[in-house]
Amino acid sequence: MYVVVVSTAGNQRYIFSSGKRQEIVGASHLITEVNDKWAFEALHRAFEGFRPDWRLPEAPCELLVNAAGGVTVLVGHAYRAEARRFVTELTTWALRRAPGLDVAGVVHECPEGELATGLAGANARLAALRAELPGPQSRFLRLPLVEDCASSGLPAATLVREGEERLRPRSAVSKAKLDAYSGALARLAKEAGTGPAAMRKLVERLGLEADWVGVVHADGNAIGEVVRTLGEEAGCHPAPVPRLSDGELAARRRRFSEALKGCAQRAFQAAHRCVVERLGLCPDDPHVLPLVLGGDDMTAVCEGRVVLPFTRAYLEKFEEATAEDPVIADVLQRLGRTFLSAGAGVAVVKRNYPFHFAYDLAEELARHEAKSVKRHGSALAFSVLYESSAPDLQRIRASTGAVRSVSPYAVGRHANGDWASGRRFSDLVEQVKALVERSERSGELLLPRTAVHDLREGICLGNDVANARLALMRRRYERDAKRTAALNTLAGGRERLPQLGASSVTVTALLDAMTALPFLPEGEGAQ
Repeated sequence: MYVVVVSTAGNQRYIFSSGKRQEIVGASHLITEVNDKWAFEALHRAFEGFRPDWRLPEAPCELLVNAAGGVTVLVGHAYRAEARRFVTELTTWALRRAPGLDVAGVVHECPEGELATGLAGANARLAALRAELPGPQSRFLRLPLVEDCASSGLPAATLVREGEERLRPRSAVSKAKLDAYSGALARLAKEAGTGPAAMRKLVERLGLEADWVGVVHADGNAIGEVVRTLGEEAGCHPAPVPRLSDGELAARRRRFSEALKGCAQRAFQAAHRCVVERLGLCPDDPHVLPLVLGGDDMTAVCEGRVVLPFTRAYLEKFEEATAEDPVIADVLQRLGRTFLSAGAGVAVVKRNYPFHFAYDLAEELARHEAKSVKRHGSALAFSVLYESSAPDLQRIRASTGAVRSVSPYAVGRHANGDWASGRRFSDLVEQVKALVERSERSGELLLPRTAVHDLREGICLGNDVANARLALMRRRYERDAKRTAALNTLAGGRERLPQLGASSVTVTALLDAMTALPFLPEGEGAQ
C-alpha cells in the first residue's frame, strides 16, 4: 500500500502573524478546513465515490486520521496515480484558498504488514521535503514595488473596507483570513457550545474592550509513547509483542485519534461551563476563544479574568475525559495508566500586545516548565507581561535575582503527591485569598499592601533581607491570630523562605501570588 500524509506547518505563526482578531479567527478556521472540508473534496476528486467508511483492501483508499491540519490516507498499491492526485488537489486548493499557509504532502510506499514503519517513514519523508521547499514567504515577492498590507506587512493585493473604515491595502493572506471569518465563527461557536452571534461579541470584546488578554497553549504529555503502544497487545510483556495486521493497527489508530479529539472538545466545553459557574458569569456569553482544538493540542485566547481558572479547569477536565473514554482507557491499560495528563502555558498580556510574542511565551512556558514535570502529571505555568518588549522566558525568570518562581504548579489528580508539595495550584489560590482577606470588624486587609510590597522588595534584595522582613511581620502580627494565619498561608507555613535543595536559589510563591492576584477572582478559591 501507500501511506499518504498531507499536513500544515507553522500553524501558530500563521494564526498569530496578525494582531487583528478577525484574521486570527479566520486563520484558525482555514487550518481546520485543510483536514476537514478541503480534504474530503480532494478525496472525492481523486477517488470517485469516496466514502469515509471505505476500508482497505475492499476499497481503493482508507482515511486514517484527519485532525489539526493533517490528513493521513492509506491507498491501495494499484492506485498510486490517484494518491498523487489527492496530494495535488489538496495542496493546490490550499494554495488558492489560504495563501501563506504552508501545506505539503508525500506519497510513501509501505510494504505489507509494516504499517507502523510506513507511517514513521512517511512523516520522516515529509519533514525532509519541507527542508527542501522554499517557505511561504517566498510566494510574496517585493518586485515590482507594491504597497504594504496594513495588517501583515506583506505586499498588498487588494483594497478592503472593514466596517465604517476607509479602504485599506490588504495582502492576499489577510484577505483570505478575513473572508474565512464568518465560517470560523460558526465552527468556533459549535466547539464552544454557543451561537455565532455570541462568539462574534467575544471577538469584539477581546479586541476593543478587554484590558488584559490571556493566550493559553496546552499539550498532552507523552502522547507519542502512547501511540507507539497501539500496535501491542495487553498482557504480552515480557514476552515478544505479537504483530497486529495492518487493518487492525489502522483501526486502532483511527479510534484513538477520534477519541483523543473528542476528549479535548469535551474538556474544553466542560472547563468553560465550570469557570462560568465558579465565577458567576453569564452562562449565555462565551469567554474563551478556541483557536486550535485538535488531538491533544489546545490553543485559546480569553479574557484575563478567566484565563487562569479556565486553564486549571481544562487540565482537570482533560484528565477526567481521557479516564472515562473507553477507547483511551483500553490503550492506557497497556502502560499501567488510567488517564492522560497535559502541560499548559499561559501568557497574560495587554489587549494590543503582539499576539505572536504572547503565543511564543505561552508555548515556551508549556514546553520548558509545565511539561518538564510530565512524569508526575498535569501542570500549569504562567507569566504576566507588564512590558512591551519581546518576551524571553529566561530573562523573565532571572529578573528577580536569586529568587526563583515555584512554577510550574501541579493541577489534577496527581497534584496531591509528594512531588507537588508546596507547588499545587490550589496552594497558589489560597495565597491569593490571603492577599485579599479582610478583617470582619474594620474591613481592612489583614495583610496591608504596603507590608506585602515591602516583603516583595526584600525578596529581590536577597535572602537575608527577605527573611528579616518576614520575621519582622510575624512579630508585628503575633497577637492577631487571623493576620498570623494569613501570613503563614502567604509564606507557605515556613519561618524562612525555602531553599531549592542545597543551592543558593530561593523558591517562593509570593511573587507568583502577587502577579496572579488580578487574574484569580475570589470565587475561584471557593472550590
